[in-house]
Amino acid sequence: MSDMQVVRSRDNPHAKRLDALLRQKKAREASGLFVLEGSRLCVDAIGAGLWPESLLITPSAAQKNDVLTALTETVPETVWLDETLAERLGETKTPQGVFAVFENPAPPVIEVDKDGRYLLLYQVRDPGNLGGILRTAAALGATAAFLCECAELYSPKVLRASMGGAFRVPVSQVDDMAPLIKTLREFSIGVYAAALEEGCTSPVCLNNEGGKAVLIGNEAFGLNGQLIDACTGSVAIPMKGGSQSLNAAMAAGILLWEMLRDNN
Repeated sequence: MSDMQVVRSRDNPHAKRLDALLRQKKAREASGLFVLEGSRLCVDAIGAGLWPESLLITPSAAQKNDVLTALTETVPETVWLDETLAERLGETKTPQGVFAVFENPAPPVIEVDKDGRYLLLYQVRDPGNLGGILRTAAALGATAAFLCECAELYSPKVLRASMGGAFRVPVSQVDDMAPLIKTLREFSIGVYAAALEEGCTSPVCLNNEGGKAVLIGNEAFGLNGQLIDACTGSVAIPMKGGSQSLNAAMAAGILLWEMLRDNN
């Protein structure tokens, strides 16, 4: 490491590209690339079968982690960053000086399993909520997750909140949720909308035999009537004290637990 060239300026092409990928959706979409910040997320992604096309790291960060030291010798490109520059570029509260650039993985081919347990997310726009929900879905063992008009899957905030969950559960993005609901029901999978509707049932129904799917909507507006009507039924979490709703990530966690508890 003694003769390494250390990038110190934010105007350096490597620093400028990293800055754009971290902060600009347009840059990520145009390049088909995304960035993970922090050693744990980078290692989790590699463990899930992804491989970085470049690593941007401070010398001190590499020296603290044997895995990262080895990684600097095997990735196609390693860029050494000055400590101060890494702190300025980073988006986390406690910068680690570790950034890895990955190509967007190919969308998974998800074949419907009549006994599968699926998560359907419609217009979940908050990155923290989306990432947290995917983290829970992966931890509890969801068969797959389908996203429609949600926050950008490969934004740094979503990926950070998912703690690697976005790579451990198959995630498919669809343009229209209604045909998916129809397909799942054709496989005799019960699809339940998370909605406080007349005749809604207890979350216990999600743990009955057979395939199940739970549909969760926008944080502020929930689900529209057409999607609710397309489902097998609706499900609501019992609440007390005048409460009418839960945070989307919290509600998803409860419903996922009920749907997947026999998997754990």
